[in-house]
Amino acid sequence: MNKNKADRVQEDLEKWLKREQRFQKIFSRPLADNRSFLKEKLKYYDTIKSKYGNVATREESATLRLMKEDRGAIERQLYPNAIVRLAFRITLKIRNEINSQKEQRQNQANLQELRSVVHRLGLPENAFSERHLRQERDIPPFTYQVGENEQMTFNWDLSQEQDGAYKFNGYTATLNIEGEPQRTQRFPLDGTDEITARQAYNLLSGRSVHIGTERDRHWVKLDLNDKDRDGNHKVKRFYANYNYSLKDQLAKIPINSLTNSGQMKMVEGALRNGDRIKIQLTGGEFLSIEANPQHRSIDCYREGRKIPFSQVTKARSKRNKKHRVHGRLGKGTQGIYQKRVIR
Repeated sequence: MNKNKADRVQEDLEKWLKREQRFQKIFSRPLADNRSFLKEKLKYYDTIKSKYGNVATREESATLRLMKEDRGAIERQLYPNAIVRLAFRITLKIRNEINSQKEQRQNQANLQELRSVVHRLGLPENAFSERHLRQERDIPPFTYQVGENEQMTFNWDLSQEQDGAYKFNGYTATLNIEGEPQRTQRFPLDGTDEITARQAYNLLSGRSVHIGTERDRHWVKLDLNDKDRDGNHKVKRFYANYNYSLKDQLAKIPINSLTNSGQMKMVEGALRNGDRIKIQLTGGEFLSIEANPQHRSIDCYREGRKIPFSQVTKARSKRNKKHRVHGRLGKGTQGIYQKRVIR
């Protein structure tokens, strides 16, 4: 939807001129004498005036003034009688007012629909404002600070339908990290594999995200070292048959204070969203972890430095070994309270 700076009024008038030239080839009678055609031309001029009248640039305003003079000449040609012309203008004003109110209602509904998409992406409503519906170029990107040295920028990809309504086709997310090359990726909004703003940040940070419908849930990860012809990072996908179980890998880590299934689900949910989260081990040590489906593991970090997963899981193995006692089972109810008899 973004365009280079140009006279939009002139562009629309040139579209009408091409249409006029096509009609002239079809019909033998000069269009300048065709009342039906001239009425259509007046409507087209009024549409352009309504479309750009309040948002026109200086150059576009000059084109609108010239168009107004031509419109006046056509109106006098159609209605040479001053009284008839006045009646036409009054009728036109009433009709324009009705159409304007209808257009405002449609624009508000369209704006609310677009804002709901923005909200679904996890961005605030002010990330998309009413002025975006009035501008066909130079739509300002939405930028916010993620961390002390990290910034995310979103550029919208919008198109206008035949009925005049706008729709989101997708967005381009850019991650700027101080001292590192810029990372950019376009994420389509076509109803499949919809990526939220948070997930876009995580993907551009090099982490994996679990997406898709219930039947097609899978992990995705951007290859930050390889791009396609459009400049987007190639996407790696890991489906169910790749046999990566986040739950099984989490069970290998001696995480402290996960007393119920609800807390574990919160941890799993954050990791599936691509977040790097902080956990506390049973020994009191704090680590940061993130999902790594490609290597069927979990990446662990101590104070920002990556450490081997085996080093973290070894703590649980030692703990289990410590509580393992050789001997036979004594009498009593089978289960957790049954004591062992030491020989």
